[in-house]
Parts: sequence; C-alpha cells; structure tokens
Amino acid sequence: MPYVSVIIPCRNEVNHIEQCIKNIMGFRVPDGGFEVIVVDGMSTDGTREKLQELKSRYPNLILLDNPGKIVSTGMNIGIRAARGKIIVRTDVRCVYPSDYLLSLLDLRKRTKADNVGGVLISIGQGYVQKCISIAYCSRISVGGALRSKKKFFGETDTVYGGCFLKERLLEIGGYDETLVRNQDDELSFRIRELGGKVVQSSAIKVKYFPRKRFRDLFKQFLQYGYWKTAVIWKHPKQASLRHFMPSFLVLTLFISMVCALFLGRLFCFVPFAFYCLTVFAEGVRISVKSPLHIAGVCWAIFVIHFSFGLGFILGGLNRLFGIHSRHFETLSR
Repeated sequence: MPYVSVIIPCRNEVNHIEQCIKNIMGFRVPDGGFEVIVVDGMSTDGTREKLQELKSRYPNLILLDNPGKIVSTGMNIGIRAARGKIIVRTDVRCVYPSDYLLSLLDLRKRTKADNVGGVLISIGQGYVQKCISIAYCSRISVGGALRSKKKFFGETDTVYGGCFLKERLLEIGGYDETLVRNQDDELSFRIRELGGKVVQSSAIKVKYFPRKRFRDLFKQFLQYGYWKTAVIWKHPKQASLRHFMPSFLVLTLFISMVCALFLGRLFCFVPFAFYCLTVFAEGVRISVKSPLHIAGVCWAIFVIHFSFGLGFILGGLNRLFGIHSRHFETLSR
C-alpha cells in the first residue's frame, strides 16, 4: 500500500495534463511511496485519451471517472478510492517543487495539524497574465489568505491544496458536493469548528499560472463571489467584513450612477473616485519593479473586486429567493 495518495481533479485539460503528471511523478518519494489518482470530469477535449497514454508510462497512475464534473465530487471519489493513509490535493495548472510531499509530511509531523499546506506564487507570461499575477500579490485584491505571506508559519483559515489523513476526511464527510467553488475553505472551516488545526508554511511554495484574459478573470471571481454566499449561508460564522466589501463597491457604483443620472451632479461619484485613487496607489506600490504594468494591475484589481462583489450579490439574492442558476455550475477555465 502506498503511504500517500496524490489526487488530481481535472476536466478538459488536454494541453496541460501531461506536464502536470510529469511534474508530480518527479516528486521525491516519501517512505512507503505514493500513488497518483486523476479523477476526470468526463473530459471531451482529448484529456481522457492523453491520460490513457500516460498510464502506460506510469504504473502508479490511477484513472477514475467523475460524473459530477466538479472538484468537490472528484475529490470525494478520489478519497474513497485512495489506498494511502495520507491524502494530498493537487491541481493541473500548478507547478510543484520536487520536495513537495516531503515538506507537507514534515509539516504534519511537526504540527500535528489536520490540514497543512503552503502558499501560491503567481507567475505571469505575457502582459495581461503578468498584470493579473502582480495583482494577486496584493492583500487588497485577494485577501492574501493563500498568497503574499512571505515569512508566515502558523495556524490560518485555509491553505492551498491540503494534506490530510484519509481517515479524518472520511470522518468529517469529505468535501461538500453542493459547492462548485470555495470547497477548500469550507472544508477547512469544518475542520477548525471540530477542534482541528489548519497550518500554513510559506516555505512551501507552489507556482500558479492565473488567467490569461481579463474576461476569464471576471468569470472566475464572479463564481468565487457567487459560491462564497453558499458557504456563508451554511456557516454564518465564517463571514467577515472582507467578504462583503466588494459588494459594497458594486452597490456604491450603482447608486452613484443613479444619483448622477437624476441629480446631474458629478460629486455623486466622489466615493467611487476615492476607491479608484486607493486602487491606483496600491497598483503603483506593487508594480514598482514593473512600472509598465501599473495600468493593467489596477484594472485587474478592479475586475477582481467588481466580479466578486457582483457574484456575491447575485448569490445572496438567489439563495434569499430560492432561485437556482445552472450558469454558475460551469467551471470558468
């Protein structure tokens, strides 16, 4: 039996799955070894054929189907099938250091935590992706829970990916299969509510490639905002002011436009102008080493805020009035 089961949920990743498998198969092997379980969400782009080809090269590669097509159902399928004592979640579009498993296991051993993980280091290739990756470094844009903690070690709300005892995951019911997004922080919240610990070490760094287009960034955070309301609806204690601030921005902009339309006064936009100045100052601060990206970084921050806030409002209204929208169930990659 392998000691660690690495689970990769995926769907329609034909252009990235081979590099991902090569990266993970290159991990330094922990005592007891590891297996890799890819749970495919019924891909239609050739990913399944590519996985069959890779399976002939890697005997410890296991392929499973995920009829639910989303991460939470895929993770639960993988957890139930895993032979390892330890479960490690990974993603197709991330790049991991070769000592990733060893570092996670060492962190678990030292902290006795129920869930341990590292931080995401965003990487950009091309102007737009570079702007988005710089914006990810700002606590103003994404909160910094998984990123921007350069020298952090200790307990936190959630971590990237996660490393767990399989027995513990089964005990608490695994991932919430009603969530298309935000399933990781919901799981971490339940762990902490049951007396467990979630520990993060910024020494464990994972490279992450964000969206390449602003419209894809908009779709991504629109979904994050929408599904965040589902988590808060289920766990009201998880709500914090930072979750509501983007929706305040959307409402402020809407109210300013309505007031300007009826009153004919530009001063109605003063609150929004103040916000824009704040974003510009932050964009300059985090782009100091790359001044050509300042405008794109500011726009990326605004897109993140506006889309999350709009999604949060729509999610809240849908749940308040019992409306079910299948539009937000389709992943935005």
